[in-house]
Amino acid sequence: MPKIVRGATPITGEVSSSGLQFRLPPALIDRAAQRLCWISLVCATTTVLMFLVHGWLQPEVRAMRAADPTLPLLALAMVLVSSGMVAVQRYRLLSSWAILNTGLVFEVFVAFAISLFETALPLPKDHYVLGVSMVAVWITVCGLLIPNAPLMTAVVGLLSAAMWPAAYYLNVHLHGYEALPASRLGVFHFVNFSMAFWAYFLNKRIYALEMSAHRAQEMGSYDLIALLGRGGMGEVWRARHKMLARDSAIKVIRPEVLMAQPGRQADMVRRRFEREARATANLRSPHTVDLYDFGASQDGSFYFVMELLDGVNLQVLVDKFGPQPAKRVVFLLRQICDSLEEAHRASLIHRDIKPSNIYLCAQGLQFDYIKVLDFGLVKSTSSPELSQMTMEGQAAGTPAYMAPEASLGEQRIDGRSDLYSVGCVAYYLLTGRLLFEEATATATALAHVQKVVVPPSARTEMPVPGDLEELVLACLAKKPEDRPHSAQELSRRLAALQCSGEWGRDEAAAWWQRNLPVTSAERVATQRESAGTIVTSASGM
Repeated sequence: MPKIVRGATPITGEVSSSGLQFRLPPALIDRAAQRLCWISLVCATTTVLMFLVHGWLQPEVRAMRAADPTLPLLALAMVLVSSGMVAVQRYRLLSSWAILNTGLVFEVFVAFAISLFETALPLPKDHYVLGVSMVAVWITVCGLLIPNAPLMTAVVGLLSAAMWPAAYYLNVHLHGYEALPASRLGVFHFVNFSMAFWAYFLNKRIYALEMSAHRAQEMGSYDLIALLGRGGMGEVWRARHKMLARDSAIKVIRPEVLMAQPGRQADMVRRRFEREARATANLRSPHTVDLYDFGASQDGSFYFVMELLDGVNLQVLVDKFGPQPAKRVVFLLRQICDSLEEAHRASLIHRDIKPSNIYLCAQGLQFDYIKVLDFGLVKSTSSPELSQMTMEGQAAGTPAYMAPEASLGEQRIDGRSDLYSVGCVAYYLLTGRLLFEEATATATALAHVQKVVVPPSARTEMPVPGDLEELVLACLAKKPEDRPHSAQELSRRLAALQCSGEWGRDEAAAWWQRNLPVTSAERVATQRESAGTIVTSASGM
């Protein structure tokens, strides 16, 4: 489940250079192919009309055609190729994506044909160049009307612009014309190549607008406002309900990402996404993130809508402010237990409890309000279907926070595995350090199974009460039967500690006002860093 922050810097319509980000969704590919069809039809019609008009109004052109049949044949080729593009799209002879890629070759071909027409007659070297080549117009039309990867648009635009000098020198060589001075040629070249340059920027903006408009349409009742984060497997957007005007967060898996996965892996990603939504939707603890909606969009994207949180995750909390006082740690752990107890009673094991999946929020007038996120690895102890969601022989979770039995890949685990992870989180909050700091994930997993835990008091200068340390070490017992039997029992034992009643609303409000007020530059910076953690869950699916 992604970690969403209120106030994250909007990146609406952001276009990165990575290949997947430029992949148009199917609906936009169809629309782009239709536009290419219409442009091809206009090209064919215009070629016929220009051929007739030039022959009627300019006797020189008529005489040249009679002497050299190349131009009539070129006009015929343009009409046939343009008509062929129309037919391919109308009769679905190729996929829309193949048509769009073929259109890039078509753009260069038409630019070359236009250039041959324009340079077929000798250009007077003693006349000023006041107009522009139709190649520049053609590059602009294609760049504006056919959305594509901006870089691809730039490359094809430059190739199209290069067709004019190629055609010019070809005609000079074939007909023996006297070449224009470099200054005159430079004017033609400058306009064509500059339009290829501007087509890149115009297409980039149009591409972003097309994507934003499409996403706003495809998400039903929600308008996507700003991209908060992007990972290898998905995106998280800030969104607003069209009727309720309520800000939310939408987590999306794009269809092209699923298509890039091997068949079995893609199926697992899809099922995990659905499972995360269904598992979260059935939980009602105030300390579990709320899920509002779930579904599939018009282009096959899976998405779900959740509450938009205001705060930082525990990873960022420790990174920014260091180890936390024991009384605060107890206050936070009890809220985590509240979320987990409900999940465990519903036979659901989280399996990925870690600081970046636990969010510290400002919730109305309450501060230090915990929200447990990312139920994407949830395991059901009562449903065989939900129990077989990882590749055979592989452990699920984050190695630094995995219980020994989970590290060994054992199938028979229960809620006490989550309590071990809670112990790891408590250890990290108290010391600012991982339980085991090994070089590799495999070594870390083995350390959980084999190594003795160093007491937290020995790894921090912060005071750690003995009874709290004893309880944390009990959660970190190698054998599940030596740990607290349930999250509810752990919460009761935390409440009984001597330091348990020393941190509450007043202390939390004072800390937030001092360290993370809404208007502080530091809080805004922290929120931006937190938005980056969205990628963790979006890419880890």
